[in-house]
Amino acid sequence: MALLLAAPCRGAEVFGLIGNPDVAISGFGLIGNIELTRTLQILEPQDEHLTTFDTIYLEDSLWILSGELKRRGYLHPAINASLARGDEIIWEGRWEEGEVTPKLPPKLEGDHVNLMIEAGVLFYFNNVQVNGLPAEITREPESFFYSTDRLIISEGDRFFSSGRMASGVSAIELTLRGLGYRDAAAKSKVTAEDRESGAVDIQVDVEPGPLYMIERLTLIAPAAGNQTALEESQLVDQRFDPAWLQRQSRDLRSRYFASGHPDVVINQKVEVLDEEGDVRRTHVTLSAEPGPVVHLGDVSFKKAESVSTPLLERQANLQSGELLDRSQVEEGRERLSRLGVFRTIRIDYEDAGDGQWNVVYDTEMKEQTEINLIFGVGSFDIVRGGFEIIQNNLWDLAHHSSFSAIKSVKGTYLDYTYAIPQIMGEDLDYFLSANYLYREEISFDREEYGGSTGLQHYFSDIDTSASVQYNYGQVEANNGNFVNPPGPTKSLVSSVTLKANRSELDNPIFPTDGWQVFGSSEFAFPELGGQVNFQRIEVGGAWHKPITDSGLVFHAGYKTGIITSFGSASDNIPMPKRFYLGGENTVRGYRRDQASPVDAQGQEIGAVSYMLWQVEFEQRLTEMISVVAFCDTVGNAAEIEDYPFNEVLISVGAGITLRTIVGPLRFEYGYNVKKRTFDPQGTFQVALGFPF
Repeated sequence: MALLLAAPCRGAEVFGLIGNPDVAISGFGLIGNIELTRTLQILEPQDEHLTTFDTIYLEDSLWILSGELKRRGYLHPAINASLARGDEIIWEGRWEEGEVTPKLPPKLEGDHVNLMIEAGVLFYFNNVQVNGLPAEITREPESFFYSTDRLIISEGDRFFSSGRMASGVSAIELTLRGLGYRDAAAKSKVTAEDRESGAVDIQVDVEPGPLYMIERLTLIAPAAGNQTALEESQLVDQRFDPAWLQRQSRDLRSRYFASGHPDVVINQKVEVLDEEGDVRRTHVTLSAEPGPVVHLGDVSFKKAESVSTPLLERQANLQSGELLDRSQVEEGRERLSRLGVFRTIRIDYEDAGDGQWNVVYDTEMKEQTEINLIFGVGSFDIVRGGFEIIQNNLWDLAHHSSFSAIKSVKGTYLDYTYAIPQIMGEDLDYFLSANYLYREEISFDREEYGGSTGLQHYFSDIDTSASVQYNYGQVEANNGNFVNPPGPTKSLVSSVTLKANRSELDNPIFPTDGWQVFGSSEFAFPELGGQVNFQRIEVGGAWHKPITDSGLVFHAGYKTGIITSFGSASDNIPMPKRFYLGGENTVRGYRRDQASPVDAQGQEIGAVSYMLWQVEFEQRLTEMISVVAFCDTVGNAAEIEDYPFNEVLISVGAGITLRTIVGPLRFEYGYNVKKRTFDPQGTFQVALGFPF
């Protein structure tokens, strides 16, 4: 499911998406024209747009647009410009090579601007020659200047600009310095430039210099406040890595924050102990200068007047007059951000004299009402759409509410949630929700409605989000032609659900590296107010790893689930609570729910336990297109006596993935290599989003 921010409730936000409607840019493609129009917003007052345009605006616009075009690789653009007042064009001219012809009059004013782009030839890196790189750097030299994580690298991907060339040279120097080449330097030059084709050849000469090793590290910190003096020396024997030294300096600096020394300075001294050929062995000394003691003055919250001041003060948790601890001020910002009503929070310090600093949290508030349009596609639901309305900072207490309505070809989903963040000043959020779901499954029509209430906590030490909630609602499996259903088709369920999730993914939408784990357990008992008792547990995870530098990525996923009951399964495990595998995100050779156990009549009855293994190889072809090959395997059991499974189904397949702004749009075909006699040979799938 994808959420697209539309925000139709405020004209300024729509303006932020498409630019000033009185400034028309053409000649650079639909998306390119919009992007160029938005670059001119820097000339507009905040949250509104100009209605009149003068000579200064025109001249600035031409400079900005030409600079943006050059940044994108169009080194010699031209722009035809005109200024109109009503239906009359009062000036028109042409910008080329930094000159406007005819010259702009000193005083000119109109109400509409037209800018026609002639981008010209796209210049691109044709040949990148890098001389002098140490042999230990095995990556392709071109990768310093443009992305090489794909098989097909177009001229557009390799566009050339002076800024891009300078960034590549800086990347080479930073890489070398991170490896211990402290004196590394690189110089670049253009060796050939074809103005007709746009091909640019460059040469980079690298002087890595000697390799610096840190043999000994000494830390010196004088006594201050409650911190005793420190002077220790340790053998480290590692490469001279500025990032590693920065972490050592940060740890040394943090010793003094709690003692009210916010201006502590860490000095670094490097002494060369030995020179062996191109290797320099060094002794690095980090010494601290605590600076003066500073106490906390006033704490204020800029541009946050609509939020309750006592609430903000409670979250910041800072007391005037106490020693100023930068770490505590930063922790206060983190607690404020968890209220969920701020887009950004910046910390400013003001010298109040007499050894005091004022702390200012400079905030940018979210809109009180946000409207999101929802759109998605899938092989089963075909297409789904809807909206979500979010209200922020209710009652000036940072409470939130959200209402979403989604309709697809196969179903309807409604949800309302009210949330209170950071209750009792702790990192604990309370929520109350009501929801309704109707969906046409293969064997029955699912209908669920009810509510839940619970608490959610983020454990920062282990980067894990966890929640506990109480659920109360009705679940029904209607219009099913079951002769002997394996469980109740209509039940009142009252349960407690525990959930936990941890993600270390590099990108939650397009994962290429990292891992995630999750778990969910639901415990239903009549004593909680329902009619059935069951225990439903589901755990899983995914792992992603790049294999080559040219965009080949390995993905693996695993999920398992079990549902049991202390009583009779046929009396206590509702049909909708069983596990139904199959579809675009599980076993892709089957339609949704089709890879689950069936009864004697061939009706899908779901599993009480399953194990799902998924592996996928993804090769990125271009910036927007990838091809995938996958294998999905599921083991099912319809009865708990057959745990973990007594039936195995396997699908293999391939597909094409398009990268969109809302996630991967997938077109895949799964072929069933291990199937039942009545199963399909395979299934074509369309889906939006990563499968696992």
